[in-house]
Amino acid sequence: MRYPGRSVIQQSHGLQRFMLLLGVGLILFFLVLAIFAPWIAPYDFNQVRGDDGVLFGTQQPPSADHLFGTTVGGADVLSRVVYGARTAMEVIVLAVIVSSVIGVPLGLVSGYLGGWLDKTLVLIMDALYSFPSLLLAIVVSIVVSGGSSGALGGIASAAISITVIFIPQYYRVIRNATVSVKTEPYVDAAKVVGVRTPRVLFRHILSNVAQTLPVIATLNASEAILTLAALGFLGFGIEPSAAAEWGYDLNKAMPDATNDIWWTGLYPGLAIVLVVLGVTLLGESLNDITNPLLRTRAADKAEGELEVELAEDVSAAPELGDDLAGTSAGAEPPHRTAVLSLSDLRVSFGTDAGRVVAVDGVGFDVEPGEVVAVVGESGSGKSVTSRAVMGLLPGTAKVDGSAVLRTGGDGERELIGMSPQALRPIRGDEISMVFQEPSTALDPVRTVGWQIIEAIRAHRETSKSEAKKRAIELLELVGLPDPERRVDYYPHQLSGGQKQRVVIAIAIACEPDVIVADEPTTALDVTVQAAILELLLDLRNRLGTAIVLITHNMGVVADIADRVVVMYRGKIVEQAPVDRLFSAPEHPYTRALLESVPHLGRPKVVEGETGPAPLENAPVVLDLEDIVVEFPGGWGEPTFRAVDHVSLQVHRGEVLGLVGESGSGKSTLGRTAVGLQQPTSGIVRVGGEQISGLSDAELRPFRKRFGFVFQDPASSLNPRMSILDCIAEPLRVHTDLSDAQVREKVQGLLDSVELPRDFAQRYPHELSGGQRQRISLARALALEPDLLIADEPTSALDVSVQARVLELFLDLQQRLQFACLFITHDLAVVDRLANRVAVMQRGRLVELGPRDQVLRRPTEDYTRSLIAAVPVPDPVEQRRRRAERGDLLTGA
Repeated sequence: MRYPGRSVIQQSHGLQRFMLLLGVGLILFFLVLAIFAPWIAPYDFNQVRGDDGVLFGTQQPPSADHLFGTTVGGADVLSRVVYGARTAMEVIVLAVIVSSVIGVPLGLVSGYLGGWLDKTLVLIMDALYSFPSLLLAIVVSIVVSGGSSGALGGIASAAISITVIFIPQYYRVIRNATVSVKTEPYVDAAKVVGVRTPRVLFRHILSNVAQTLPVIATLNASEAILTLAALGFLGFGIEPSAAAEWGYDLNKAMPDATNDIWWTGLYPGLAIVLVVLGVTLLGESLNDITNPLLRTRAADKAEGELEVELAEDVSAAPELGDDLAGTSAGAEPPHRTAVLSLSDLRVSFGTDAGRVVAVDGVGFDVEPGEVVAVVGESGSGKSVTSRAVMGLLPGTAKVDGSAVLRTGGDGERELIGMSPQALRPIRGDEISMVFQEPSTALDPVRTVGWQIIEAIRAHRETSKSEAKKRAIELLELVGLPDPERRVDYYPHQLSGGQKQRVVIAIAIACEPDVIVADEPTTALDVTVQAAILELLLDLRNRLGTAIVLITHNMGVVADIADRVVVMYRGKIVEQAPVDRLFSAPEHPYTRALLESVPHLGRPKVVEGETGPAPLENAPVVLDLEDIVVEFPGGWGEPTFRAVDHVSLQVHRGEVLGLVGESGSGKSTLGRTAVGLQQPTSGIVRVGGEQISGLSDAELRPFRKRFGFVFQDPASSLNPRMSILDCIAEPLRVHTDLSDAQVREKVQGLLDSVELPRDFAQRYPHELSGGQRQRISLARALALEPDLLIADEPTSALDVSVQARVLELFLDLQQRLQFACLFITHDLAVVDRLANRVAVMQRGRLVELGPRDQVLRRPTEDYTRSLIAAVPVPDPVEQRRRRAERGDLLTGA
């Protein structure tokens, strides 16, 4: 059996563990004093005579009879300290329990339901929080106890006065966490299957916000001690004859301090300090240990989909490390001097399970003006390699090997082992980086112009006005419209593609010799992606900058790369010129990787294959009639129309691909189809029955008729629930199956998605991305629905995992014949799956028809621009497509 306390201690290290153990030790010590006070204390707390009737004497110094001396009233100090521990612990436990029992449910309900209830509770809690805590405690204590009380009433009134202070704290923390968590996909997934609100609140939301409660409780406990002592010190605490209390003892010891009588105040004060210290140490340690951002954890032990397939082939394949130059580069022309040269680079991370090797013996060169693509699936080590070169790895990383930067000014410099101070003038000036997610790479509280100016002035002696002129030139260079005005924009005022252009502008501000671009187009629409790739190539051609492109998108590689480095499990398994790699890959991993990539327009393997065939005369399962969805605008702004008069139908056995760029309204339409979003106008019918306009309670019987597969498999499964519970939830909501029957049904569903049955006992974080998405699919199909909404179900997956999931999806769809609305921006996936394709732009349906007609002979310019922007994983074909697409992407 695994004990939670042992797990917490095992997750701590060094000083952190010392703080944790010291805090626990101090708290346990005072708990023992509190529980066993009558047996530990030599006398009663207010006893002034011995058993022989002789008075103890007042203000007696420490002696054998009175180890801590006596008070001004003649009581034994040690006994009052011991009994004071009992009073303190009773008040702390009572106050923390009562305040959490009241504050936590209020925060849950308020944050989840919102509306007038939320506004009212926020107003009340803010009003309570605005009072000075001690003043509020005094007022409440007087009101509750009338200024005087016995032991039980005094402890209760003290606890209540402290509770009133703590309730707003629990409420605010839990409410804010609930507001954030209630938008998570796993909460929507629970709503889709008809889970009732109380279960959503306590099973899905509370379980994921409760990790903050131990930390809040320990911090509040220390505040409770100080508040209780302050009440006693000021005379508003417990009646002195009813119970011992340290604050009261400190008040009585004040005159003694000037008469060299130190013991009457030292020991009660020291007790307060030690309790506060113990509780604070425990709280701070728990905060560090339970915070996933501050923990060092072992790598995910779940193997990737492709790794399982290729384990034998890869292990049997020849190692292509040191011999690679001879086998792959023999026919190449002599290289120019590399601007960046990596050799035998090795990176490992310290984790709870020991050191984990992420990069093992990597080496390659980058020539001036060359685009070198480093490819591989998640966990291959490609991003770690780039961050090691830039010196951006965390303190748990150990880096060995060499990364030599050669520039015209200072010759050769070894980057590995450089201090941050030595690297600072190199970063941004000679080698810069474009990060994957522009929204997180830009400071949200600074204008984009300020951030570009900061990059310029870090390396150039120039005035702010000159730097701003340069910033405007850079924004114009990267193609940002109206740069004179947008230089003063904040990141949230720009689109994703515009933000990525700003990140590139920062990267090229000082005209570096090397740009490391880490997945620079992953989060972008295909038209924006194409424009960003054109920009990178243009910068390479005009500035002669070498580019290291980190990506898993083989279409992007075929589009702009000169040479490709393939990584697998931290090692380089193959590198070659781009044409050779795609036409004649040597390593089994490279071949499997390329075979997994969906290819828009690729001829079908089977003659006449056109994707899943719908049933003849199949009934309509989903009918969307003239749907409009509007969202209220901000103060003084008009409403935003996300879906604008869209009508479409999906038949039984059919897959309808719904495509369009971000913001086109396709996901909103999918959520409307299953009742997660109510339409402003229009009618939604499922199986001929209208579901639009129904309340959650009225919708619940219909929810067993449709399933929903969300985009991110990591966030669509509750991390606090086992795989068994995740899949079984629809069954428990809509059926009367026994626990044994539910387990049997879940095992059958695991079989159907080709996962081992023992996965039922695992948790989502123990599975790979592809395995989690299979679990999501099993959950969605648990009730054998008539309709499945799949919202970007493969966009977060590696290409090989995506291929396996799509194969599984096709097999299940053909066997079960459910109707499917497949939402995606990947036209190659649609080309493989769909019978018909619907194209959305800015909330409107601009084209709808059979797949071959829409993807091969589109009638709308917007559809043609989408198709032209998709890079295909074939360098020769991609060069032809680039030449043919002409001006279709202008303005992307």
